[in-house]
Amino acid sequence: GRGQEMTETDERILTQGAEARAAGRTVFDNPFLRPEQMPAATGDSIEDWQRKHDEWDAGWKIEDAIRS
Repeated sequence: GRGQEMTETDERILTQGAEARAAGRTVFDNPFLRPEQMPAATGDSIEDWQRKHDEWDAGWKIEDAIRS
């Protein structure tokens, strides 16, 4: 488990990942891999960035599993 409740932001990011997969994007289209979304650019902690990256990735993978 995550050890914490999902926030509204987490759920929104999870949904964005699923929508990206539904639109035919690859797992590498994760927006949190873009330089402007990296902690050095946003000021987010590594932990916050990792959580957002992982939520998008999880949404993408859930949608991918449904479509497989």
